[in-house]
Amino acid sequence: RGWANYHSHVVAKKVFNQVDSAVWEMLWRWAVRRHPRKTRRWVKDRYFKVQGARRWVFSCTEKSADGRKRQYTLVDASDTPIVRHIKIKAAANPHDPAWDEYFESRWGKKMLTSVKGRAKLYRVWVQQGGRCCACFKPVTKDTPWHSRHIVKLGHGGTDAAANLEIYHLRCPRDVQFANVDDV
Repeated sequence: RGWANYHSHVVAKKVFNQVDSAVWEMLWRWAVRRHPRKTRRWVKDRYFKVQGARRWVFSCTEKSADGRKRQYTLVDASDTPIVRHIKIKAAANPHDPAWDEYFESRWGKKMLTSVKGRAKLYRVWVQQGGRCCACFKPVTKDTPWHSRHIVKLGHGGTDAAANLEIYHLRCPRDVQFANVDDV
C-alpha cells in the first residue's frame, strides 16, 4: 500500500495492474508449493476468497485468544486512487496578500487528503461546536465550507488547530458586506 500511495500522483494504473498480476502469480505458486499433496481447488478455497465483486482475493483468517476470528486480505495496488498533482499558478506569490485566498484554498484541499489534516479539521470543527464562525449556522458535509487561518502565516500565524477556523463559502463575503453597510 505504501509504494502504491507514493506513486498515486502519476499515471500508474497500468503498472498497478501489472504489479497485482505479478503478486498474484507469486502467491499462487507459493500456495501450490506449500501444499504439494492437495488439489488446486483446495488451495484456491483455502487462500483465495470472494470479496464483493472481486474473486481470487488472497486472504487468511486468524483466531484471537478470546475466540473471535479476524480476516486479513491483501490490498490490490490497482485499488489506489490516482490523485493528480496540481501545479501552483505561475503568477501566484505566497508573500502577496492578494493571493492569500488562493493559497489557503489550496492548503485546505491538501489537508483533506491526509489523515492528520482531516483530524485537525475535525478538532477545529469540534472547537467551533460544528458551527460557522461567521453566521453560526451548522457546518455539515452537505454545506460548502472552507478553512482559513485566524492569524495569517505571513503575519506570524501557525498551522495549529487553535489558529484555524471553518466557515461557509459565502459567509466571509456576507460578513464583509455587512460591515460595509454598517459604516
